[in-house]
Amino acid sequence: MKKKNGGLSMNSISKFILRPFQFEGTKMHPNVLLMCKLLVILLTAHHMFFKIDDPHIPFIPALDWFHNYPNLFRNIFRTIYACSAFALLFNIKVRTASIVVGLVVMVGIFASKPLFFNHAFICACALFLAGLTNDKEPPYLLILQLSLVYFGASINKFFEADWWSGAFMDTWLGIARENPVYLYFSKLLPDLLLAKLLSYIAMFTEFAIGILILFKGTRNLTLWFIIIFHLSLYTLTSSRFGHFIDSLAYILLAFLNIPKEQLIVNYKSQALEKLKQFFTFLDRDQKQSWSSLPAENQNWLSLKTKDKTLYNHNALRDLFLYTPNFFLLITFIDMAMYVLLYNHRTILFVLNMIFIWSVVLYFLPIKWSRGKT
Repeated sequence: MKKKNGGLSMNSISKFILRPFQFEGTKMHPNVLLMCKLLVILLTAHHMFFKIDDPHIPFIPALDWFHNYPNLFRNIFRTIYACSAFALLFNIKVRTASIVVGLVVMVGIFASKPLFFNHAFICACALFLAGLTNDKEPPYLLILQLSLVYFGASINKFFEADWWSGAFMDTWLGIARENPVYLYFSKLLPDLLLAKLLSYIAMFTEFAIGILILFKGTRNLTLWFIIIFHLSLYTLTSSRFGHFIDSLAYILLAFLNIPKEQLIVNYKSQALEKLKQFFTFLDRDQKQSWSSLPAENQNWLSLKTKDKTLYNHNALRDLFLYTPNFFLLITFIDMAMYVLLYNHRTILFVLNMIFIWSVVLYFLPIKWSRGKT
């Protein structure tokens, strides 16, 4: 029932509450908005709001002026961060909100050297650049950012003698982390040979990624190469390098090509009713139109878009990819595992590996059946 005198109805309130789970109808591509929301959730989960504080050994000396007014910098920028993050999550002026929250994180980093980490700065840049994109063109600025990240990382390593000699990799994996996999295989090979091999793979892989991602013809393959490269690195080191790997995974979502038109889904209603209910629950933008397949049809699922029609597992994979809340669900599962198993690191790592590798391997662009695709 609507309240009189222009009051809000319960329906309006419920629609507003559901906005964080909606991605259509803004000035951003749905996949870019998904990236931005996940980056804000990631930064907030890693306490970015509380890390923003009065300047401490700033990169910009002029920011020391705020020491004359204790808590002024902290209160202003925490307030702006909270307001812009809220606006982004609730689809209010999303491009402006993305630019502002990115700038706030950058300024917070510039104000305090101890706050500088590559993963935090990459998130801030991605949010800022996403706000400069629109819903009419591909996210070219994000492509350039990824290219610079990898190209810069490789060039930086090329000028370090310890990377060519293998000393850095050996010290990091062998001494600092005492990685059992590295220690075992390094003993079977000549001195530093494994360290050199891993170093060269890292350097030239990053250099190749920085170049190949710029070209449309090699971009999709390069994106998969990034995923496998970093997941393999995580498997070897058991380290996400802060939240660097998480940040990259979310940035890659900006390259999803979610169809603008309605998704026509046909399914075996007797066997897949629960699947329909699951996707209907996740589909807050109501882009999916479900209907039953004829009983004599040999397929159990089909997905029709403007450009193609897919069947069975190929259809299911794309249906997941075209459902933004599926990625939110994965994020919440990953975070829940981390919170619940924080004091059981070995179990957490093993379950993490099983979960993440299972998801990645399922979505690899491989034909799962000999039927129509």
